[in-house]
Amino acid sequence: MLLILYKSTLEMLEEKELKALVTLLEDNDETIWQIAFDALSEADIAHLELLNDYLFEDVNTAEQRERLEEAMSNIKINHLSRKLIDWKKDGGKNLLSAMVLINQFKYPDVTEAYIIEKLEGLRLDAWLEFHYDLTSFEKVKILNYILFQLHGFKGNEANFLHPDNSFINRVIDTKAGNPISISIIYMLLAQRLNVPVYGVNLPKHFIMAYVENEETETLQNFGEKQAISENANGDIKFYINAYNGGGVFNFDQLRNILKEMDLEEKREYYEPCTNIDIIRRVLMNLFNSYAHMNMKEAKMIDKVIAAYNGESL
Repeated sequence: MLLILYKSTLEMLEEKELKALVTLLEDNDETIWQIAFDALSEADIAHLELLNDYLFEDVNTAEQRERLEEAMSNIKINHLSRKLIDWKKDGGKNLLSAMVLINQFKYPDVTEAYIIEKLEGLRLDAWLEFHYDLTSFEKVKILNYILFQLHGFKGNEANFLHPDNSFINRVIDTKAGNPISISIIYMLLAQRLNVPVYGVNLPKHFIMAYVENEETETLQNFGEKQAISENANGDIKFYINAYNGGGVFNFDQLRNILKEMDLEEKREYYEPCTNIDIIRRVLMNLFNSYAHMNMKEAKMIDKVIAAYNGESL
């Protein structure tokens, strides 16, 4: 019977089988409850809501509760890790998709369609301000106005280490985030308008680069999503700091910033990074947030990072 239940997790557990496994977690025989625990840990993410109901309705002992809670944590870890590894192996082309996967770690009901709808609202506001002969600086000024003045996005200085700063739905809804989350929204908006803005993985403070040669010759198609490369290929015209309202600065100023931060000059600190690098940094920020708050989720995200870096589960 246990073997049948275990095999059924490879497909989709029926509710009665799921409940049977939860009941077996109470067994005093380690061999029995361990098999049930392993099977539950491999269950589909769709079962979490039902397992949460069992947690409050069908748990009789502290040991059973602890085992079920850990199994539920493993489900979330396994789901996020596998999805991010698949995304990474596919080339990490869609930054938003990976952000939504991370988002579902805490907010499973938030869909990619919801985030796209919110971004589309921002894009339309910016689109109405665009015309064909704008300079690169003028485009950035419009993006800055739309995001930071019209919609009021800003750095979350009051709660800089709060985990919600890494969840894109909360950043969009609250209009507050950390440097990389605000930059991601900025990039997603810019790239939907064919404005070539890319992330730069500067230590301690994520910034963006405007890449001259990636820009479209005209803005005739700026209502369409641009098919952009994972790394920008071209000359960087200037840098943008989304965390301070979209301030623009040049190469020499960035070099001075590195000196002030006591960092040696590395090519990666000046050039656009990949979406894969961006997601790794988002995960690290989320881990640091949970660790700062001494929350159990820190250990969970640490396992996700290990899987993501090693591409194995």
